Amino acid sequence: MDIVLLHLFIIWREIRSEEKSNVENTQTAERPTESPPAVIPVQDFQRVFFGRRIITHSIKKEELTSKKILEILPQVLREHEKNSKEIDYLYNYYKGKQPILKKTKNVRPEINNKVLENHAFEIVEFKKGYVYGEPIQYVQKGEKENEKITPEISIINKFMESEDKASRDKEIAEWQYICGTAYRWVDIDKEDESDDAPFEIRTPDPRRTFVVYNSGIKGEQLFSGYYSYFSEQVQIENGESKINKYRIITIYTEDCMYEIKESSGMLELLNFEIELNENSKQSVEAYPLVVKGHRIIEYPLNQARIGLIELVMTGLNALNRIKSDDLDGIDQFIQSLLVFINQEIEPEKFRALVALGAVEVTSNDPQKPADVKLLTSQLLHSETKIVTDDLYNNVLTICGVPRLNHKASGGDTGQARLLGEGWTMADERAKQDELSFKKSERQFLKLILRICEYKAVVKELKLSDIDIKFTRNKSDNLLVKTQGLMNMKQAQVPPDVAFAICGLFSDPNDVFNKGKKYFGDNFWSSEIENFTTPTSKDDNEKNEKKENQSINKNNLASGDNN
Repeated sequence: MDIVLLHLFIIWREIRSEEKSNVENTQTAERPTESPPAVIPVQDFQRVFFGRRIITHSIKKEELTSKKILEILPQVLREHEKNSKEIDYLYNYYKGKQPILKKTKNVRPEINNKVLENHAFEIVEFKKGYVYGEPIQYVQKGEKENEKITPEISIINKFMESEDKASRDKEIAEWQYICGTAYRWVDIDKEDESDDAPFEIRTPDPRRTFVVYNSGIKGEQLFSGYYSYFSEQVQIENGESKINKYRIITIYTEDCMYEIKESSGMLELLNFEIELNENSKQSVEAYPLVVKGHRIIEYPLNQARIGLIELVMTGLNALNRIKSDDLDGIDQFIQSLLVFINQEIEPEKFRALVALGAVEVTSNDPQKPADVKLLTSQLLHSETKIVTDDLYNNVLTICGVPRLNHKASGGDTGQARLLGEGWTMADERAKQDELSFKKSERQFLKLILRICEYKAVVKELKLSDIDIKFTRNKSDNLLVKTQGLMNMKQAQVPPDVAFAICGLFSDPNDVFNKGKKYFGDNFWSSEIENFTTPTSKDDNEKNEKKENQSINKNNLASGDNN
């Protein structure tokens, strides 16, 4: 009896365990989280950046030696590599290598459109052309009155044209708007180089360029660096050879240059051969610079070193995704699935019927009529367009780019349209970019003047005599501006103030000085007299004539009464 009960208990326990496993499998199958997603998210879809890191160190400028530089260089390179990877990603994004190209689908994977609208390229190209479309000019400041200064400024402008500085400025602008910072390299010409300018300028790749600042309150530039990659063939122990890759890091302080070789993580300071005379040379670690000054100058777009692309990257990714999914919806609507209701059909027979352009349907049960329908679910383009337009307008507003207005304007004035479409905002944002550029440009000019003084090309010109001028189109709303200038002329506003307020000229002081040179010192006051005197005389004559007519009428009327 006990044996029978034990056998029944074992059977009952096995049945319970099978039921429990079946319930768990059923619950697991019903979990929605276990089912594969319809659309696999794009890898790194929400990758965002927050500007480039400023590389700083607590060492003082006076303490810089080759030994100190070798000690702190590994730390500097680690920080720079982080910036370099981000800059490389942003540069590829600008060129069109964007996450939408990795879009995949699980449901109907054959319909997987990848639409890439490269608005990042559009934004960078507009800002580059709008702010740096015309060459930057150096002009004499208005308060300076020295006949020796103006010819020397013209010489500097001639040198810049010889070095094709306008193209270099556009390269700087491109890097600024892409990754938030850029660099300019400048050095004195070598003796065997024949050129109009005594210096040469280049725009180094910011992915291989860095500047180190002091962490104190002044934030002085300590040194800068640029590296290039090389490879060499070396012999190993068993007689075989291998390719060894290394890089040469060129370090510039304010008065010296160093070259450091990095191979397999090891740093080695290289020596320079300096020719003392025709028969002797000297090997030195630090190559002395003939003209003192930092050879690499940073041009940050703003204090955070944040570019335009990373500000709106998530919005640009969303625009690409909406456009791609919108096109997927159109394809899926056209290529709708065919649903057989209460009907079975063999695949071979179905293909043959479709080739003939017909489908056979047979109802075996009147209670369950057979039917064939298309499974359609159309995505409304009008709804997605609202989201697309909102995202696109927000992207343009954040970047300071005007909107293209396709609607015909009604009673809005020209100034109202400029304000509403974003051109006024774009001009104000351009002024901020100019201020950031001028700060670094003055440091660049300081070194240029030192080189020109060393070459005895410039003698009297100083940095305080030079004003940096950006040229943009000032012909918009021209009639209102000229009328405002004439009104200020009649109100006897000083000409230098009037020229600056009216907004007609990029360089009001230059226009004012040319006006004095062409018309004389009193050209402004003489025009006022010529403009106002005839008008007042005509008005007096008209008033006297009217008074005489009224007197005659009164006399005639009094005579008739008598």
